[in-house]
Amino acid sequence: MISHPFRLLCTVALLAAGGRDAGAQRAMPRLQQLQRLLTAEDARGLGADSVQPLIEGAGDRDPVIRRVAVRGIGRLQRPEMVPRLTVALSDAVPAVRAEAANAIAQSVRHLRRAPAADPGWRFALDGERALLSALGRERNDPAADAIAEAVGRLPFDSSRARAAERMIRERAGSSPGYGALHAFYTLALARRQTGNLEPESIGRLKTASRSAADPRARRMAMLTLGVSSALDSGTTLAGTRDADDQVRRLALTGVAALPAAVRSDILARALRDTSIIVRAAAVALARARGTPAECAGLIAATGDAHPYVAMVALDSLGPPCPTDSVRATLAAVLDQPRTGLPAHAWQAPAHALVSLARADAGAAAPFIERFAAAPRWQERLYAARSAAITHSVPLLLRLAADSDDNVREAAVAGLIPLQQHAADSVYITVLGSEGNQAVLMAAQALAGSTHPAAVPALFAALDRLSARRSENPRDPRLMILRRIGELGRPADSLRLAPYTAAFDTTVAAMAGVLLTRWTGHAVAARPARLPISPVPLAAVYASPDVRLRVTLAKASGGGSFVVRLFTDEAPATAARIIGLARSHYYDGVVLHRVEPNFVWQGGGPGASEYIGNPRFMRDELAWRSHLRGTLGISSRGRDTGDAQWFLNLADNPLLDHEYTVFGEIVSGRAAAERIVEGDTIARVDVLGAPAR
Repeated sequence: MISHPFRLLCTVALLAAGGRDAGAQRAMPRLQQLQRLLTAEDARGLGADSVQPLIEGAGDRDPVIRRVAVRGIGRLQRPEMVPRLTVALSDAVPAVRAEAANAIAQSVRHLRRAPAADPGWRFALDGERALLSALGRERNDPAADAIAEAVGRLPFDSSRARAAERMIRERAGSSPGYGALHAFYTLALARRQTGNLEPESIGRLKTASRSAADPRARRMAMLTLGVSSALDSGTTLAGTRDADDQVRRLALTGVAALPAAVRSDILARALRDTSIIVRAAAVALARARGTPAECAGLIAATGDAHPYVAMVALDSLGPPCPTDSVRATLAAVLDQPRTGLPAHAWQAPAHALVSLARADAGAAAPFIERFAAAPRWQERLYAARSAAITHSVPLLLRLAADSDDNVREAAVAGLIPLQQHAADSVYITVLGSEGNQAVLMAAQALAGSTHPAAVPALFAALDRLSARRSENPRDPRLMILRRIGELGRPADSLRLAPYTAAFDTTVAAMAGVLLTRWTGHAVAARPARLPISPVPLAAVYASPDVRLRVTLAKASGGGSFVVRLFTDEAPATAARIIGLARSHYYDGVVLHRVEPNFVWQGGGPGASEYIGNPRFMRDELAWRSHLRGTLGISSRGRDTGDAQWFLNLADNPLLDHEYTVFGEIVSGRAAAERIVEGDTIARVDVLGAPAR
């Protein structure tokens, strides 16, 4: 994988300051300083020392300390810290200047786009002026690239965004780097409703998409052109012949505007491409077009040797392709003998079942019944999804009482539009489930209910989840509180009052809001936060070559892949994962989500997005981009990672600066990219980590 230019900057800074392998006389004080900084950051500036260690570190004479401190201040995401960060834009070390730019953007990027509505906007405007000034004077190309990317992430209004775009274009010149191209991408995303990039920027992007030496730059240029609806025929044709498979994949977004004969030729070639991501993208495009030739290509792709491509093809079969051929193809998959590896025998039929349910409910009915009686819970899950499509209420009611909470969740989701409050008694029963996902769905289903048992059942579920002393059930607890606020009465105030002192600050705040509304006077939340356990973060930071070997279960095809952890960019995340791996937390867990050309995800004990490690992890958002082969931490909002991973199956810049990137695959990527839904991790071994 090509190194990120900012990582090179950091390496230079480390070497200049003595590196990670400095002598003992200097290393000990540095490690102590780093520990204090990283501890303050991990506590989000709410610990015993507050933000003081970070403020002091930003003025330290050691550039490594300054860089980590500046990064930590940015991760607090407090606009009022911007004035301290703007000082670091003039640091003598380029890596610190680049980090300061990132920190400013991170501090203000989630402000609402209405200056009068948020006092943080005056700091955002100061940061904007400082970044634009720094971009104009920066003479170090990697640092300028980093500053340009930060500028692109600012919450501009339309006129200031135009001015920033011109400034980035002027500084980048005729050959913009990855950071400048990323800035154009971010600006294009923000302006899809208010106007595309200027013609001069589009011209630079078209040139970069063909001639940039770095394939990452060509990909970013091609992606931005697609977002801007600016892919012309020449750029599209050139992209479909690029040596890089991600460029070829992205170029397919412009194929629809080409003449029919050219489009058919490109699509046929893409369906035969050696790259799985190109073939998968071609299948999705064939579905959108639906001509006889493209339907034939879709049907052929259901037999692709790679499971990703075959699954996408099965998911794509349906109108406008002829019903008879679709029905015959899907039925053949459903009727085929269950051969091969035990864990891989059900996925293709399950995907075929859902598509057949959409295409022909009558033909799907006997297969749905068969899946509903299967011993494997994943098959019953797909039966519930298919029953929802075919409006099979009796089957959904049966599956709502399933022994598996993932099945119960899917059944309740299917009942909501079909039965509404006629099934309230079912939803109330599901509130008693152990699985967060089932409780969340049941609480959602009770919106507007008049059932007399609803509010008592909601309080009982809230009590049960809270008794775990786990941060992980935040989502179902917040949904339950929303329902209580809607269905409850002021007489329930005494019942709710203890939750203003909940250990989860978000839960406590919502309880305070509800009580204020019910009682008519302000009720303040007084959360009793769970303590943060001390972790030797500096020791992890100073361990440059920690790796994980992830071995898949034999029933899932076996094989393994090795991940190098970014210990210096995400030390708290790395420390948590190292500790969990050593305690065998990941052994036997299911990888429950696979979206070809996007991500796979898993690592929680319940094979669900909503069940993971009890303590939340702090986000560690760095310059690292979500490139193909990198791994990130799944979360459902700021600082809510629960130790579940996702693997980027393609470059995903949309996730940049929102999800922690904690490592990259350094060997065995082919094994990692063959994982299908339901595959299981046998074990995770830690290689090269510091002592326990």
